[in-house]
Amino acid sequence: MNQRGSTLNELLVVLWILAVALAVVGLGGDRALRRASTEAVARQVRGLLWRARAEAFVLGTASGLVFDETAAGRWRCRAVIDGDGDGIRRSDIDAGVDRVFSEIERLGDASGYLGILDQRVPDPSGRGWLGGDLADPVRAGRGDIITFTASGTATPSTVYFCDGEEEMRALRVYGATGRVRSLAWRVGWPEWKQGRL
Repeated sequence: MNQRGSTLNELLVVLWILAVALAVVGLGGDRALRRASTEAVARQVRGLLWRARAEAFVLGTASGLVFDETAAGRWRCRAVIDGDGDGIRRSDIDAGVDRVFSEIERLGDASGYLGILDQRVPDPSGRGWLGGDLADPVRAGRGDIITFTASGTATPSTVYFCDGEEEMRALRVYGATGRVRSLAWRVGWPEWKQGRL
């Protein structure tokens, strides 16, 4: 009789340990899915940035990305080539003067999207906390246009991505060189780290 009682207790302990392990794996799986989704949308935009930079160099004219927020609060992006030598302008895009060569109607999904977490986030420059309009994840001037020139310069800008819970990515474009740098940050980290995408 004691033998059976011990076996039942042991079985209950094993079942409890299994339940805890499955819960932990489930949480880790959800975190991994959010991280992968955030990385995927950042990788998508980074690819367009590199393509726009290459187009500017090869064609000898300005090229860049134009970001628009949709009515649903999501973002879309168009890659555009300057058609008349006056830079990329929304009015020229609407008139067909500046040509769209790639368009993404929807950037991200519910697990990874253009956005900034709703909490204190360090500024990637290393100076204090991220400020400005925290509802605006595209920091590229008033027009939300990142332009690359044939001479290798660009609009200094940062585009932020988040998973909605604990992790962010950022793509920083440096004005003097047109270089694109990927950064990563998680809740609890004191600063941004070089991120691999």
